[in-house]
Amino acid sequence: MSKSAKKKLSKWLDENIPHYFQNKGTLIDLIEVIAEATIPIRGLLERGITSREIEHRMNIVEPTYPSINVYDEEQIHEDILTHGIILQAIKERGKKYLYIASEESDPVLGEGVFGITIDPVDGSSNVVVNRTVGTIVGIHNKQGDMVCAFYVLYGIFTNLIIAINGKVAEFVLDTSPYSMTFYHYVFQELKELPDLSRGGIRCMGGDPLNWSAKCIKYQEDLIQNKFINRYSGSFVGDFHAILHYGGIYSYFSLTKPKIRFYYEWLPLAFIAITLGGKFLAIGDSEDPDRIRTIDDFPPLKLQNIADLHTKTCGGVVGNKKAVDLFLSL
Repeated sequence: MSKSAKKKLSKWLDENIPHYFQNKGTLIDLIEVIAEATIPIRGLLERGITSREIEHRMNIVEPTYPSINVYDEEQIHEDILTHGIILQAIKERGKKYLYIASEESDPVLGEGVFGITIDPVDGSSNVVVNRTVGTIVGIHNKQGDMVCAFYVLYGIFTNLIIAINGKVAEFVLDTSPYSMTFYHYVFQELKELPDLSRGGIRCMGGDPLNWSAKCIKYQEDLIQNKFINRYSGSFVGDFHAILHYGGIYSYFSLTKPKIRFYYEWLPLAFIAITLGGKFLAIGDSEDPDRIRTIDDFPPLKLQNIADLHTKTCGGVVGNKKAVDLFLSL
């Protein structure tokens, strides 16, 4: 892409969100602020030696009471710090919000018109082994409907994938040395899900020993249909690979699933569905094969955010053809 073809994220949003879109300017401002906050997160993650590595290398005694999030998972330093970076960026820029739900046990409530869900470092357990991680963001209106979803992937290069107003676009962080401005995201291309005429990839999480017979059969059918195993342990990283190769990401569990619906499943499902893909929530505490769609989950509103934001479920997301294989079993 030539230098003259570069278009900043804010400019692209202004051109691709219609003027009649309610609170258009506020929405663009929030997206811009959060996107800019991911730039120092990228710098933090690429420094090479993480806080956990330092603990191992220097035999630092771990705290007696480690920080535990609302899912009974230990928060590593990167989780806590990146959450703080995004939260502080929104507050310092004076942007109003309805709520901000992230690593804190209680959502931060405000008086704005858009609610924000953030997974600051999705796949944070991958940090210590230098695998791909990312930030996942969902933006909801006052009615609780998602109006925008995007993620930032921190890899060899840093890119942002956003779904809004029926389009999915990819932006790349411009770090070119000739730039006289601060780093910013520039438009690369509109995205499409590849067709699956020649197979795709399967990224299947969870312990197969804890899968139901139906879930095991689903994997067998995918293998027979030449879906190649590419599971990495990073939901956002695997989902990005699906946008390139086509296929599915799934997480099945007979016990309590760990993937959060409103932080992880919903934003990435919103992107997939915008591209013509499909999402199914699979299983609950009573039936490991129970099937639900997005419409079976309540909208995330200010009034119910404290009760709903921690909900988890299993599921499968990706190309419609591949997801529909599960429905055929």
